[in-house]
Amino acid sequence: MGDEVITDNETQTQTQTQNSQIEWSQQSPAFIPNIWGRLYLTKTSICRQKCWKIKTPEYYDLISSEFSLGRAFTCTCVIRKEMINDKILKNISKKHFILKRELSEPLSPTIITDLSYNGTYVNGILIGKDHSCILDNNDVISLSHPSLKIFVFKDLLKNEQDQVPYEISKKYYVSRVLGQGACGIVKLVFDKTKCTKYAMKIIRKSRVTNGQLNNLNDPKKIMNEINIMKSLKHPCVISTEEVIDTCDAVYIVLELMQGGELFDRITSQTHLSEKLTRFLFRQMVLAVKYLHSQGITHRDLKPENVLLESKDDRTLVKITDFGLSKFVGEDSFMKTVCGTLLYLAPEVLGANGQKYYGPEVDVWSLGVIFFVCLAGYLPFSSSYKDMSLKDQIVTGRYRISEKRWHGISLQARLLMKSMLTVQPSKRITLDAILNHPWMQDEEVIISVDKLLSNATQMKSFSELTLSTDSDQDENSNSAKLNVNVVATGKRVLSDSSNSFEPIPKKLKLVATEGKDNSDSTNSYYSEE
Repeated sequence: MGDEVITDNETQTQTQTQNSQIEWSQQSPAFIPNIWGRLYLTKTSICRQKCWKIKTPEYYDLISSEFSLGRAFTCTCVIRKEMINDKILKNISKKHFILKRELSEPLSPTIITDLSYNGTYVNGILIGKDHSCILDNNDVISLSHPSLKIFVFKDLLKNEQDQVPYEISKKYYVSRVLGQGACGIVKLVFDKTKCTKYAMKIIRKSRVTNGQLNNLNDPKKIMNEINIMKSLKHPCVISTEEVIDTCDAVYIVLELMQGGELFDRITSQTHLSEKLTRFLFRQMVLAVKYLHSQGITHRDLKPENVLLESKDDRTLVKITDFGLSKFVGEDSFMKTVCGTLLYLAPEVLGANGQKYYGPEVDVWSLGVIFFVCLAGYLPFSSSYKDMSLKDQIVTGRYRISEKRWHGISLQARLLMKSMLTVQPSKRITLDAILNHPWMQDEEVIISVDKLLSNATQMKSFSELTLSTDSDQDENSNSAKLNVNVVATGKRVLSDSSNSFEPIPKKLKLVATEGKDNSDSTNSYYSEE
């Protein structure tokens, strides 16, 4: 093939040219169009014959959010007989393909949709009628036959492709950063063949420094998280699409949750109603119960690690971040002091790396989350100066603001108290939480069961569809690509408070803000 692959330097030089060579994009001299991409015409194609005739420009500027090509006059680029080889022209449809790009979304990909029965190919692979895929820099577009290479696409908007290994960029279009923290960075990515969005967690492998290994990015810890995530199958637990292990980093591709974190939902509303809390909390308890049934204790439950599928109130909840989780068998016990301090159970702090503790620690963390959902502030805080944070937790002395708890039912208070019980043996169990009087709302139970059932069915159908497509691809000379639309979302990782643990996001503290600072109705509860 005699196609030209345009270099970045050549493209940047040409981008600055104000005199556009395209008929449909001619503007007044005072206006410089925002060009996000270009379609460069190939010089030669099959049998080294010229595809394009001499009057055709060297490239087509891509300016609008949509660009269509075909013989119809309604197309952005109308292909006429004086432009292209006659043998190729007869195989071009009235509307052959269309390019779309969401210009309002930073680093969004270019999506090409095949509208022709004669076929549109990207890098020799057939897209398929009414199917789509994502275009990447220097991709080659062919019409009607893979050898009829008509265009070379050049992406003029910055993307993150050059910052990941080839095995990643080959399958995924890497977009903007969603968040980052001590453990790594999370980026929005698109599957190039399915056009679906995912969150890709990038964890850099630690290197030995001064003879010591960074605990946070210890390869063993990374693989522990991966093994846990890959083993889990539950609608309320984040699913792992793929894990790619390289020499320098591990890339974990996760489903993307557009509703964001539970933490953000609470802070945006100050606190949640009992009805909404009951709906979301039931899912959290079911998720943790499933983890425990698999011999897994999360050990880092907090609102930042609870993700929501949508912006709606009645939405699916998913537990994420298993970096501190541990499989617990008959001969395995936990004694490591880990997790986020504000949500840690007393027995974890009392273990000091010597004593053992069990999965009851997750119930305590659920109790803190429950408290925060209803009241909108943390039960324990280092801002309460009369007692250290550790002593508050170890003694179970949480602060109650009657102003914040006014109107919250007695049953909700009793459930919170039963979860924030210092002695693990006396702490309420997960089954008892589900059977607690406060949780007995038939409408909520039916709604949650229906939501989880639908999620399970959708997941099973998706896996079946992907499996079928994969089998077809293996027996086909050209792979057909599917289109799926998935909503966006963000996943923010916490920063690091020290070399080991992340800092929890800050909630308003009753004892340290505004009128509540001197509120005589503030009181402590202690089991003593």
